[in-house]
Amino acid sequence: MNRRELCEALAAAGVADGLYEIPGFHENTPRPVDFRYLRQEGDAWVVGNHERGADDPHGRFGTEDAACRFLHEQLTDRGPGPGHGAGEEMEAVLRDREEILRAADAAYDRARRAQP
Repeated sequence: MNRRELCEALAAAGVADGLYEIPGFHENTPRPVDFRYLRQEGDAWVVGNHERGADDPHGRFGTEDAACRFLHEQLTDRGPGPGHGAGEEMEAVLRDREEILRAADAAYDRARRAQP
C-alpha cells in the first residue's frame, strides 16, 4: 500500500478527514489541533500523533507499505465488539429501564439532601 492508496482506503472506510495528515497527499486547512500523521523522514516512514503542537511518534518503518498499513489499522480499528451476553444484558436494561431510572433519581435525591 502506498500513501495514495491509503488515502483512498481511509476515505472508503469513512475515516474523518481531520483525523489524519499525510503531507503531499492529505492535508487539512485549517489544520486540526490533534491528528495522526504519516511522514517520510530520511529513509524511514514515521507514524504518530500530533497533539497540542507536539509530535509523538508511535512507530518508524522501513517501508511505505508497512507505515501505511499501520496507520490504516490505527484509524479503522473499532476495538472489540460486544462481549458474550451483551444482547441479553441490553434486553434486561431496556426491560427494567423505568426501575433503573427511579433508583437513579432516588440516589440523586439522597445525595443532594446529604450535602451541607
